[in-house]
Amino acid sequence: MTRILLHSRVDDCLSAWRSAGFRVLAPSKRNDLTRFDEVHAASDMALDLVLPERTIKDHFFPQTEPLLNYRIKKQAIESDEMLPPQQKRIFFGVRPCDASGLEIDDALFGWDYKDRYWFSRRENSVIITIACTRADDFCMCTSVQLSPDSTKGSDVMLHPLKDGRGWRVVTLTDRGKELAETIASMLQEDASETAPAASVPVKFDLDKVTSWLADPSNFESHLWKEVSQRCIGCGSCTFLCPTCHCFDIQDEGDTYSGIRRKNWDSCSFAMFTMHTSGHNPRNTQSTRWRQRIMHKFNYYQGKFGVNSCSGCGRCTRQCPVDMGITETLQEITNLPR
Repeated sequence: MTRILLHSRVDDCLSAWRSAGFRVLAPSKRNDLTRFDEVHAASDMALDLVLPERTIKDHFFPQTEPLLNYRIKKQAIESDEMLPPQQKRIFFGVRPCDASGLEIDDALFGWDYKDRYWFSRRENSVIITIACTRADDFCMCTSVQLSPDSTKGSDVMLHPLKDGRGWRVVTLTDRGKELAETIASMLQEDASETAPAASVPVKFDLDKVTSWLADPSNFESHLWKEVSQRCIGCGSCTFLCPTCHCFDIQDEGDTYSGIRRKNWDSCSFAMFTMHTSGHNPRNTQSTRWRQRIMHKFNYYQGKFGVNSCSGCGRCTRQCPVDMGITETLQEITNLPR
């Protein structure tokens, strides 16, 4: 027998978690945008989405974040570090690709320096994923060796029941087990069958892609210009990606005081690698698009042993000119051997 959570008991769970000091965030639709927001009732949730437009990365690596404020005086410079609040959070209804994105980025943020901003949020958050039983034409998790029911980055996984009454509850980490205990009285023993995971066809040959990208002779391939001609450099693909993590640090203020901020940046932007001299080693959209693909499937793989893509498909799904990573990787797959 396994434990299940019925849809009818979700409101009770939310009350119990709030009483235990957690904020609960889940997919919701507000102002025509689907994203993770704080919820207080099951009716606030939009769990029927294939995928929210915005990813949970926004809540771990904000688009803009103050690091410190400073005051410049005659004989000294004073500063105060601005750390994120220590608040316990539950993310309910996360899709496996978004949860995987967090674990992929853990390697980067914990590499030569452990980013306190990232990990303080990670350590105070519990990720409850729901296995996907539906997918759309943009989903490509299987192409990057993940799956619609991947447990990567998840603390608790919910498998939808075939009869639609609720979910089978599977705890995956100590953090997940502790959370499940707070709602143990709301779970029931049941042997109901779970719905099959969504069918997501493989869209490209990952092994061929990675070997082609690793070949130095392909760095100046004519392919880069061909596949990037439609790109307008808007950056939506990077800003909607669950794994993109590039940022810039800027001071906002005047001669006497200000705030130092960390702001998202994008390899799609013309200023991304502009030198102080005015020289830009990636001065065309094709070289910037090459950087994006190389980083995700070559450089990151070489550094951390994992690709920097979780297969969510947002880069193509939300692209204003209908292109994305999938299309480029398919072009590489179809090149003659």
